[in-house]
Amino acid sequence: MAFAIELRLDTAATAAVAELWAALDRAGETSLATARHRVPHVSLAVFETLDRAVVERPLAGALSDALGLPLVLGSLGFFPGAAPVAFLGVAPTRALLEAHRVTLAALEPGIGGLWPHYGPDALVPHCTLAMAVRDPARVAAAVAGRLPIAAPVAGAAVVEVPTGRPLVEFGGPGRRET
Repeated sequence: MAFAIELRLDTAATAAVAELWAALDRAGETSLATARHRVPHVSLAVFETLDRAVVERPLAGALSDALGLPLVLGSLGFFPGAAPVAFLGVAPTRALLEAHRVTLAALEPGIGGLWPHYGPDALVPHCTLAMAVRDPARVAAAVAGRLPIAAPVAGAAVVEVPTGRPLVEFGGPGRRET
């Protein structure tokens, strides 16, 4: 099982992305909400192994700096392949890239198998809309006129991939461990 560090969006941005997910589902695409039962987020890292005891405290410090970070979901993109993935592109600001760097440094001693697209100088910041897209034009039509979305970071979590089940949550209304 893999794990991810997710930045959670504020209430308004979460509602806006959930509305896009619903529009995609109505249009015949399978949104991330349907496919994975997750909350809208921007992943800073995805990796194969995790030693929570080693990374939890340094990670809490690293992610506290990301709380309140102003993100902008400003473009539609696709990761190509046999099962294309649709996403909202996140403007790669200095502050976001610094949060990524600090998070990777906090994780380094306690993780293994960092996925290549989340490594230093390789991050493509995004908020996933749909997996296995059948009709990119249909996705573009559903998104048209709905961008940009201001998306301040309201919290963060360590989650299991692909279930999205949170193991530890940081920030937001309170910290919860499972």
